[in-house]
Amino acid sequence: MDDFIKREQARADSYRLLAACFCQPERDLFLKEEVFTGLLENLCQLYPAAAEEAARMQSDLSGTEQDELIVEYARLFVGPHELVAPPYGSVYLDGQGEVMGPSTRDVIRIYHEEGLDLDEDFAELPDHITVELEFLYYLIVCELKALRSGDAKEAFRLFERQKKFLDNYLLKWVPKFCTGIVGGTALEYYRALAVCLSTFLTEFEADVAIPASVTSLIAAGTTDAKA
Repeated sequence: MDDFIKREQARADSYRLLAACFCQPERDLFLKEEVFTGLLENLCQLYPAAAEEAARMQSDLSGTEQDELIVEYARLFVGPHELVAPPYGSVYLDGQGEVMGPSTRDVIRIYHEEGLDLDEDFAELPDHITVELEFLYYLIVCELKALRSGDAKEAFRLFERQKKFLDNYLLKWVPKFCTGIVGGTALEYYRALAVCLSTFLTEFEADVAIPASVTSLIAAGTTDAKA
């Protein structure tokens, strides 16, 4: 069980740090806070191929000026002109290339089912890439809390919720989003970020599962972290 908890903590932290990388870039803050060091450490535990891209992100960011990052971030994700890689799930899932479609309403409902509401001061849409990545982070943190408190049923429910959200949303649109970044960016940093996220989701998270040894404990109704 201890190894499983360590893996789940690494998954949670990876989602949190990847979400941060899609926020408005703050070069010096990212480097000072060791965002990429943390991402590299966690991905090394989970999927080294994605970790290689995290190392490349750190190197590329160190050699990129803040103004370059801001301009490219706006060109890719914000506007005012047509976006190279719209960071909203509904653009890819609803077939109209527009935001706030049926899939957006679906994710809002799912957030509400988990007791969440978007902060009134939050300026982005509910299916923005950062929001969906942070939602996965939240679900894993809640799963870990349930595991540590011995609530096997709730831990399993939260893990299944993660898988369903991945399968029905992130895995259906993020690979296309990342392909748009790779083909359209002028900065190696964003190319590495896109490859890192896509690799992590499609080659590791798509197949992530609860180990049989842990499943047997859950079936027995215990999640003792020392078992």
